Amino acid sequence: MAVSTRSLHALLARTDNDNLPVRGFLDGRPTVLPFPSRHKTLDLDYPHLATRFEPETGILWARMKHRERACYTPEIMRDMRDFQLHLRDLYAGASLDDCPIRWLVWSSDAPKAWSLGGDLQTFTRMIRAGDEAGLRAYAHLAIDILHDNLICMDLPILTVALVTGDAIGGGFEAMLTDDLVIAERGAKFGLPEILFNLFPGMGAYSFLKRKVGPGLARELIEDGLTRSAEEMKELGLVDIVCEPGEAAATLRAHVADQAARFRTLKTLRQVRQRVDPVSKRELVDVVDLWVDLAMRLSDADLRRMDCLARVQERKRTPV
Repeated sequence: MAVSTRSLHALLARTDNDNLPVRGFLDGRPTVLPFPSRHKTLDLDYPHLATRFEPETGILWARMKHRERACYTPEIMRDMRDFQLHLRDLYAGASLDDCPIRWLVWSSDAPKAWSLGGDLQTFTRMIRAGDEAGLRAYAHLAIDILHDNLICMDLPILTVALVTGDAIGGGFEAMLTDDLVIAERGAKFGLPEILFNLFPGMGAYSFLKRKVGPGLARELIEDGLTRSAEEMKELGLVDIVCEPGEAAATLRAHVADQAARFRTLKTLRQVRQRVDPVSKRELVDVVDLWVDLAMRLSDADLRRMDCLARVQERKRTPV
């Protein structure tokens, strides 16, 4: 589905919560979200995201609906951000005993694709149109989402990437912000941006440097190679590899096994973030460099991006 520049700006502006007038982040004008009042429910059905809470396990499922393309379109990002803000509104300041959620699980309903990253169709259209403001707004919204996921919205929960298909580019970056990564055999991982003279700007270096060190972080970013779930596990970037179709069952078994240790796991995450934090300012500074470089890509580079954009569309959720 094509999105005009004006429509995209409107979508990106609608990032605040609830159906009351709020201030959009692009121009300060009031915006209204077209969703009914959610009250305290955790079971939500957005156009591009569905959430469902299991009280017996403490799992909050967040299933991405890749309707147009198996990537982070402006529409799915808007739904994800609204959902994050909804969780903050519900449980801000809650203790572990007061918050019913234990695990926030990001999954995908697209076959063989968890997320193929940033919306390349939107990128190429904006770059060709010289719409630097629009591209920067998209990039900053991505940082809002990824950083909030990294810090678990300041809630006493842990996050999970349930990778049942490929995690490429921005999908790879998003996965790196989760506390637990479960991947099915056959899933592929990679950062292809270098192939069209760009780099993964939504946090890849910041996250990888802290997980695998600066040398391997540069290698993963600069070689442009695709790697398997097994290779990712060897690098420490995937925690559990399971058979195709077994990701949800594997997660449930892990949750049951770790139930008695949850408080310890949460505290250890707090320790890691205290000792080696990733600030939002760092992520914004880097993504601004990404925008500057993206706006100067050549026609040949944009044509390569067009090819990958067609892959994103082919792997969308079947209608």
